[in-house]
Amino acid sequence: MEEIRDIVERIKEAQKMKSESGKTSRTDGEPISQFEAQKKHEKLESCGIYKRFQNVTFQAIEKRGLPDDVLIRKNYAQVKDYVKNLAENIKRGYGLLLLGGYGTLKTTMAVAVLRAHIDAGGYGMFVPMCSLMDNLFTMRDLSREEWARYEKRVRSTPLLVLDDLGSEDTGRDWVRSKADSIITERYNKMLPIIVTTNLTQDELLDTYSGRIVDRLRNTSRCLTFGTGSQRRVLGESA
Repeated sequence: MEEIRDIVERIKEAQKMKSESGKTSRTDGEPISQFEAQKKHEKLESCGIYKRFQNVTFQAIEKRGLPDDVLIRKNYAQVKDYVKNLAENIKRGYGLLLLGGYGTLKTTMAVAVLRAHIDAGGYGMFVPMCSLMDNLFTMRDLSREEWARYEKRVRSTPLLVLDDLGSEDTGRDWVRSKADSIITERYNKMLPIIVTTNLTQDELLDTYSGRIVDRLRNTSRCLTFGTGSQRRVLGESA
């Protein structure tokens, strides 16, 4: 009987070790299985959040530490305040307009907002503007059905992050027209957009129609960042 009990205990211990070896950590520190981690990875990728930004959350930002830049810290507090009422902001179509120089954490904060929405069970898309226009241009030739599905997602997803507005080829009329069309449709549907851009408000007005810029300003919390890059300080893309 002692030998049988020993065997049973060893089997239980082996099962416990196997189970624990297949776990990782959630953003809140609780362990999750490899299967759950893979499902989360797939969901993030389906939302356009790829490897570089998959660990970006507000908790991770604060654990790493914010830079000493006063304006970045002030704007970070404003973004966190926006997230306190995220569900209500999404419901009323209210987004964020983050303007300023490159490397000032605009993209990082935008991804963290989208992650908060996804982790709460929601869905959205993160799309760099240059990739958006490239996808729309190439997909149409490769597959009309795939192109139509992709554009429909961009126009209808509950929360859209348009990263680096103005980095697309704005010299082409169809590019500006497409950006105007997407922003206008989401405005009419009361679907929020989080926009990051290196352009100033005056530069936005010089690039896009005044109507579109006005709609973005009136349906967004507008935050202006400085011009000094923090990428070297942070050791990663900001």
